[in-house]
Amino acid sequence: MTAAQERALEDHWDIYGLGVDEGEQDFDQVFELVRPIILEIGFGMGESLYKQALKDPDTNFIGVDVHRPGIGNLIQLLERTKTKNLKIYGEDAIEIMKTAIKDSVLSGVQLLFPDPWPKKKHHKRRLVTKDFIELLSQKLRKGGTFLVVTDSFPYYEVIQDLFSLRSDFLKISSLTREETKYERRGKALGNEIHELFFRLDQKH
Repeated sequence: MTAAQERALEDHWDIYGLGVDEGEQDFDQVFELVRPIILEIGFGMGESLYKQALKDPDTNFIGVDVHRPGIGNLIQLLERTKTKNLKIYGEDAIEIMKTAIKDSVLSGVQLLFPDPWPKKKHHKRRLVTKDFIELLSQKLRKGGTFLVVTDSFPYYEVIQDLFSLRSDFLKISSLTREETKYERRGKALGNEIHELFFRLDQKH
Protein backbone atom coordinates (compact mmCIF):
# COMPACT_ATOMS: atom_id res chain seq x y z
CA MET A 1 0.00 0.00 0.00
CA THR A 2 1.47 3.36 -0.99
CA ALA A 3 1.68 6.27 1.42
CA ALA A 4 -0.79 8.22 -0.73
CA GLN A 5 -3.32 5.37 -0.66
CA GLU A 6 -2.96 5.07 3.12
CA ARG A 7 -3.40 8.81 3.52
CA ALA A 8 -6.50 8.83 1.31
CA LEU A 9 -8.03 6.07 3.41
CA GLU A 10 -7.30 7.85 6.68
CA ASP A 11 -8.32 11.34 5.54
CA HIS A 12 -11.38 10.67 3.40
CA TRP A 13 -12.94 7.38 4.51
CA ASP A 14 -15.65 9.31 6.37
CA ILE A 15 -16.76 10.85 3.07
CA TYR A 16 -16.71 7.79 0.82
CA GLY A 17 -16.76 4.80 3.16
CA LEU A 18 -19.59 2.81 4.69
CA GLY A 19 -19.47 0.10 7.35
CA VAL A 20 -21.47 -3.09 7.82
CA ASP A 21 -21.71 -2.17 11.51
CA GLU A 22 -23.99 0.72 10.47
CA GLY A 23 -26.66 -1.87 9.66
CA GLU A 24 -29.33 -1.58 7.00
CA GLN A 25 -28.86 1.59 4.99
CA ASP A 26 -31.28 4.06 3.43
CA PHE A 27 -29.16 4.75 0.35
CA ASP A 28 -31.40 7.60 -0.80
CA GLN A 29 -30.20 9.40 2.36
CA VAL A 30 -26.59 8.21 2.00
CA PHE A 31 -26.27 9.57 -1.54
CA GLU A 32 -28.60 12.54 -0.96
CA LEU A 33 -30.17 11.98 -4.40
CA VAL A 34 -32.64 9.26 -5.37
CA ARG A 35 -31.11 7.38 -8.31
CA PRO A 36 -30.77 3.74 -9.46
CA ILE A 37 -28.12 1.84 -7.45
CA ILE A 38 -25.52 -0.51 -8.90
CA LEU A 39 -23.38 -2.70 -6.64
CA GLU A 40 -19.97 -3.88 -7.83
CA ILE A 41 -18.38 -6.76 -5.93
CA GLY A 42 -14.57 -6.82 -6.08
CA PHE A 43 -13.51 -3.58 -7.78
CA GLY A 44 -9.75 -4.26 -7.64
CA MET A 45 -7.89 -0.96 -7.87
CA GLY A 46 -11.15 0.82 -8.65
CA GLU A 47 -10.33 2.48 -11.98
CA SER A 48 -13.11 0.90 -14.05
CA LEU A 49 -15.77 1.50 -11.38
CA TYR A 50 -14.60 5.10 -11.01
CA LYS A 51 -14.86 5.67 -14.79
CA GLN A 52 -18.34 4.15 -14.79
CA ALA A 53 -19.47 6.49 -11.99
CA LEU A 54 -18.05 9.51 -13.82
CA LYS A 55 -19.75 8.57 -17.10
CA ASP A 56 -23.09 7.86 -15.43
CA PRO A 57 -23.83 10.62 -12.88
CA ASP A 58 -27.53 9.66 -12.88
CA THR A 59 -26.71 6.34 -11.17
CA ASN A 60 -25.42 5.71 -7.64
CA PHE A 61 -22.68 3.10 -7.27
CA ILE A 62 -21.55 1.00 -4.33
CA GLY A 63 -18.17 -0.72 -4.53
CA VAL A 64 -17.26 -3.65 -2.27
CA ASP A 65 -13.71 -4.93 -1.80
CA VAL A 66 -11.44 -5.96 1.07
CA HIS A 67 -8.17 -5.04 -0.72
CA ARG A 68 -6.96 -1.95 1.16
CA PRO A 69 -4.59 -0.64 -1.55
CA GLY A 70 -7.48 -0.76 -4.03
CA ILE A 71 -9.79 1.02 -1.60
CA GLY A 72 -7.16 3.69 -0.99
CA ASN A 73 -6.59 4.11 -4.72
CA LEU A 74 -10.31 4.47 -5.44
CA ILE A 75 -10.70 7.06 -2.69
CA GLN A 76 -7.80 9.02 -4.22
CA LEU A 77 -9.61 9.06 -7.56
CA LEU A 78 -12.94 10.06 -6.01
CA GLU A 79 -11.41 12.83 -3.95
CA ARG A 80 -9.57 14.24 -6.97
CA THR A 81 -12.87 14.94 -8.74
CA LYS A 82 -15.14 15.17 -5.65
CA THR A 83 -17.28 12.41 -7.13
CA LYS A 84 -20.41 11.96 -5.02
CA ASN A 85 -22.25 9.05 -6.64
CA LEU A 86 -19.94 6.26 -5.42
CA LYS A 87 -19.58 4.81 -1.91
CA ILE A 88 -17.34 2.01 -0.67
CA TYR A 89 -17.58 -0.96 1.67
CA GLY A 90 -14.32 -2.60 2.75
CA GLU A 91 -15.83 -5.82 4.06
CA ASP A 92 -17.18 -9.21 2.95
CA ALA A 93 -19.70 -8.83 0.12
CA ILE A 94 -22.11 -11.52 1.35
CA GLU A 95 -22.21 -9.99 4.82
CA ILE A 96 -22.91 -6.57 3.33
CA MET A 97 -25.70 -7.87 1.11
CA LYS A 98 -27.32 -9.66 4.05
CA THR A 99 -26.86 -6.92 6.66
CA ALA A 100 -26.64 -3.51 4.97
CA ILE A 101 -28.77 -3.73 1.83
CA LYS A 102 -32.55 -3.79 1.98
CA ASP A 103 -34.50 -6.13 -0.25
CA SER A 104 -35.48 -4.95 -3.75
CA VAL A 105 -33.28 -1.82 -3.83
CA LEU A 106 -30.48 -2.64 -6.28
CA SER A 107 -30.93 -1.89 -9.97
CA GLY A 108 -27.86 -3.92 -10.84
CA VAL A 109 -25.04 -6.06 -9.49
CA GLN A 110 -21.78 -6.55 -11.36
CA LEU A 111 -19.05 -9.08 -10.68
CA LEU A 112 -15.93 -8.69 -12.80
CA PHE A 113 -13.36 -11.48 -12.75
CA PRO A 114 -14.18 -13.19 -9.45
CA ASP A 115 -11.59 -15.68 -8.21
CA PRO A 116 -12.44 -18.95 -10.02
CA TRP A 117 -10.76 -21.12 -7.35
CA PRO A 118 -9.81 -23.68 -10.03
CA LYS A 119 -8.83 -26.55 -7.69
CA LYS A 120 -11.76 -28.84 -6.92
CA LYS A 121 -11.11 -28.73 -3.16
CA HIS A 122 -11.49 -24.91 -3.29
CA HIS A 123 -14.74 -24.79 -5.32
CA LYS A 124 -16.72 -24.16 -2.13
CA ARG A 125 -14.97 -20.76 -1.89
CA ARG A 126 -16.44 -19.52 -5.17
CA LEU A 127 -18.74 -16.56 -4.74
CA VAL A 128 -21.44 -17.56 -7.24
CA THR A 129 -23.45 -20.38 -5.64
CA LYS A 130 -27.14 -21.27 -5.31
CA ASP A 131 -27.25 -19.28 -2.07
CA PHE A 132 -25.64 -16.24 -3.70
CA ILE A 133 -28.16 -16.28 -6.55
CA GLU A 134 -31.01 -16.52 -4.05
CA LEU A 135 -29.56 -13.48 -2.24
CA LEU A 136 -29.34 -11.65 -5.58
CA SER A 137 -33.02 -12.33 -6.24
CA GLN A 138 -33.88 -10.73 -2.89
CA LYS A 139 -31.72 -7.61 -3.22
CA LEU A 140 -32.39 -6.77 -6.88
CA ARG A 141 -35.46 -4.82 -7.93
CA LYS A 142 -37.80 -6.48 -10.41
CA GLY A 143 -36.13 -5.95 -13.77
CA GLY A 144 -32.74 -5.52 -12.06
CA THR A 145 -29.66 -6.93 -13.77
CA PHE A 146 -26.66 -9.08 -12.92
CA LEU A 147 -23.52 -9.25 -15.01
CA VAL A 148 -20.55 -11.52 -14.43
CA VAL A 149 -17.32 -11.58 -16.44
CA THR A 150 -14.64 -14.25 -16.13
CA ASP A 151 -11.63 -15.56 -18.01
CA SER A 152 -12.22 -19.06 -16.59
CA PHE A 153 -14.35 -21.13 -18.96
CA PRO A 154 -15.08 -23.87 -16.37
CA TYR A 155 -16.36 -21.24 -13.91
CA TYR A 156 -18.39 -19.63 -16.69
CA GLU A 157 -20.07 -22.98 -17.39
CA VAL A 158 -20.82 -23.52 -13.69
CA ILE A 159 -22.41 -20.06 -13.36
CA GLN A 160 -24.46 -20.60 -16.51
CA ASP A 161 -25.71 -23.96 -15.18
CA LEU A 162 -26.65 -22.46 -11.80
CA PHE A 163 -28.71 -19.71 -13.40
CA SER A 164 -30.40 -22.21 -15.73
CA LEU A 165 -32.01 -23.72 -12.61
CA ARG A 166 -33.77 -20.41 -11.87
CA SER A 167 -37.03 -19.42 -13.50
CA ASP A 168 -36.83 -15.85 -12.14
CA PHE A 169 -33.62 -14.85 -13.99
CA LEU A 170 -33.76 -14.32 -17.74
CA LYS A 171 -30.58 -14.44 -19.81
CA ILE A 172 -30.09 -11.26 -21.85
CA SER A 173 -27.67 -10.37 -24.62
CA SER A 174 -25.52 -7.60 -23.12
CA LEU A 175 -25.09 -4.71 -20.67
CA THR A 176 -22.85 -1.65 -20.83
CA ARG A 177 -19.72 -1.93 -18.73
CA GLU A 178 -16.17 -0.61 -18.40
CA GLU A 179 -13.18 -2.71 -19.39
CA THR A 180 -10.85 -3.43 -16.45
CA LYS A 181 -7.05 -3.26 -16.33
CA TYR A 182 -6.98 -7.00 -15.55
CA GLU A 183 -9.10 -7.63 -18.64
CA ARG A 184 -6.84 -5.59 -20.93
CA ARG A 185 -3.82 -7.46 -19.62
CA GLY A 186 -5.56 -10.80 -20.11
CA LYS A 187 -6.58 -9.99 -23.67
CA ALA A 188 -3.00 -9.00 -24.46
CA LEU A 189 -1.95 -12.47 -23.28
CA GLY A 190 -4.60 -14.06 -25.47
CA ASN A 191 -7.03 -14.99 -22.68
CA GLU A 192 -10.64 -15.50 -23.73
CA ILE A 193 -13.21 -13.37 -21.88
CA HIS A 194 -16.61 -14.87 -21.04
CA GLU A 195 -19.63 -12.73 -20.13
CA LEU A 196 -23.05 -13.56 -18.74
CA PHE A 197 -25.95 -11.14 -18.36
CA PHE A 198 -29.22 -11.76 -16.52
CA ARG A 199 -32.37 -9.80 -15.68
CA LEU A 200 -34.64 -10.52 -12.73
CA ASP A 201 -38.04 -11.29 -14.27
CA GLN A 202 -40.67 -8.65 -13.49
CA LYS A 203 -43.38 -11.33 -13.28
CA HIS A 204 -41.94 -13.20 -10.29
